[in-house]
Amino acid sequence: MTIQVGDISMQRFRPEHTDALYQLINKTDVRKGMSNSAGIGYESHVSWVKANLLETDRVHLFIVTHNDQALGAALIKNIKGNTGEIGIMVSDILEARETLFTGKLLTGILYYFFHHLDLQCLTMSILPDNINSLTTTKKIGADFKGEGEVYRYFALEKSKYQLVAINQLLLKRYQPYCIE
Repeated sequence: MTIQVGDISMQRFRPEHTDALYQLINKTDVRKGMSNSAGIGYESHVSWVKANLLETDRVHLFIVTHNDQALGAALIKNIKGNTGEIGIMVSDILEARETLFTGKLLTGILYYFFHHLDLQCLTMSILPDNINSLTTTKKIGADFKGEGEVYRYFALEKSKYQLVAINQLLLKRYQPYCIE
């Protein structure tokens, strides 16, 4: 499956994306957004990919690549009933801002979450230092739900997502759709 969002194609993770994803998750900017900023070993990565992406449907990961390099990825995990958690990773934060890449990834994964999977409540766990993600979370209408030892927690109900002007503007601008 592919999610087409404006001029980018978010491809559902396939085995041939394993090395590109490995490079992406070990980028300094990506590791800063994780609870454990230490790099991930290749063997550990391959085991996680096998257990979570290839042998089950517990994680819906979409990746954007160019010349076998991952530019970014978006995922849905922890799906329980009508709820799931999203995450977004970009390889170059400055370039992503200039090209509006993060907005496209976000629009695509929100479209897939709320329209394709028809889930009703999106959750997010964000490190308190991740100002970009906290700002974006507020813009899309997510509500603050609390703070733990590591993360701040947010939720966005589908009904509120549909009412927030920026979400509708991004849907109209990028016109996402899924290709099976």
